[in-house]
Amino acid sequence: MSKFGRKGKPPPGFDYLEPTLEVLENELRDRINEPHEGKRKVESVWPVHQISWQRTRYVFDMYHKHGKIDKKVLDYCVRNKIVDGGLLAKWTKPGYEKLCSTYVINSRNYNFGTVSICRVPKHSLGEDQVVECPTTGCRGCASGGAQNIFGNKYGQYLAGIQVAREAKAEREASESAKRPRDDDDDGDGDDDAPDLGDADAVVGRSKGDTIWAPLDDDRAYDPAYDDAGGPNKRQRGANE
Repeated sequence: MSKFGRKGKPPPGFDYLEPTLEVLENELRDRINEPHEGKRKVESVWPVHQISWQRTRYVFDMYHKHGKIDKKVLDYCVRNKIVDGGLLAKWTKPGYEKLCSTYVINSRNYNFGTVSICRVPKHSLGEDQVVECPTTGCRGCASGGAQNIFGNKYGQYLAGIQVAREAKAEREASESAKRPRDDDDDGDGDDDAPDLGDADAVVGRSKGDTIWAPLDDDRAYDPAYDDAGGPNKRQRGANE
């Protein structure tokens, strides 16, 4: 990740986040520089809000849900504006667990002292009412709203995807270590243990994989948590 604008040396543990943060920084740069022909004016700024949300969500989940980083790393990210500190704080409050932006809940930004349509609970909307925040492109970040609030890869929960891949890689490495190795070097390819010197193997990503999961992959929506931020029904059933 670019060191421009950083204050102080990153604390131990930041390097765990850095590869994904670098990808998101490059993605943001690409989206800003791409042509905007054929898009509505509001759509041209959606990627800025959405990638900022995903970057903040990634760091938030690595600290609060997965315990992969400590408070020093989290504070460093807030201090250096790598994440949105205001949004991160809001996510700890009931009803705001998926909030797309602090802008959409500021009544001064809307007529009649209201908030964005994406903050209206699903049960209060018409059956066929289309939800699309003009500021962020959010499809519903109130409790009970859409799992993927942007409906694209930027609405995925990257921390959950990364942790799931790491767990899968560890299982596969453990299973391979238990299997008999092909030591006769006859080239028959029986020895399929992963090369742990390969960075992709270590983090559980196959060659050609990106930080994102396919949109039909449940891990993209952090299925271990429901709209209230707790274990969802499937996870609760597995734990009971």
